[in-house]
Amino acid sequence: MWLLLSLIVFTCAREPSSPICSRYDYEERLLERVLRNELALETTLNDILKTNAKVIDALKLLEDGKEKVESTLADMEKKQIDIESRLAGFISDSTHVMKSTLDATVVALVETSSEIKENASVTKQQLVYEVRVLKDQLKVPTINFRARITTYSTDVSSGLDVIFHTVEENVGQGYDPASGKFTASVPGMYLFSVQYCVYTKKNVHLEIVHQGKTLQRSANYDNASDYPCVTMQVSTVVAMGHQVWVRSTGSSTLYADSQRYTSFSGTLIHV
Repeated sequence: MWLLLSLIVFTCAREPSSPICSRYDYEERLLERVLRNELALETTLNDILKTNAKVIDALKLLEDGKEKVESTLADMEKKQIDIESRLAGFISDSTHVMKSTLDATVVALVETSSEIKENASVTKQQLVYEVRVLKDQLKVPTINFRARITTYSTDVSSGLDVIFHTVEENVGQGYDPASGKFTASVPGMYLFSVQYCVYTKKNVHLEIVHQGKTLQRSANYDNASDYPCVTMQVSTVVAMGHQVWVRSTGSSTLYADSQRYTSFSGTLIHV
């Protein structure tokens, strides 16, 4: 207070002198300044108090925030410990389960391998047996025939079938001496052969036909009374029930004796 009064006196001493400067006037001014300063100080003090209150509130908020952060960190640490514990337990359980499963799988594989080996041995024996059966089944059956004409001279008009009446061999009974046709009882590849001899000064025109279709043809003429003999043959696939025979394609005179055979033959060569 003394310092404040000294300041006021010093300020008043620096002001220009007034024509009228009474004691009351001076005190009035001094009092006014004191009041103004007190009002300013009070305002400043209120501001300081308000600021202090705000700072205290802020510090409290920070303290609360710190406590929340610490609480959150503590919860996180607990959760981390729990998670690590669960993970360790899961890894341990998984390892145990995997080991048990692997052991069981290995045992199963060993048993399966043993069974496969046994089954393979049985299957091999079965296959050997089946192969033997198939080999027996795949044996080519014997189908063979041979027939001939025994008369010295046989005339056959064009377009007629040649009939070889004398049957010398007929394994499988496929050849019919009444019609001169061979009927296949087993499908497969057959070889057919015809040997014919030509009467003196006569012609022969023959063909081998399969179901009416020409397979092979031949023609000859006896110019020197030598009774020449000619052979023609052909192989073809014949289905079951199909027929093969010999047919004349022109007026033919066939010759036969004990030295010259006019014949028709056929053999199954592959199934």
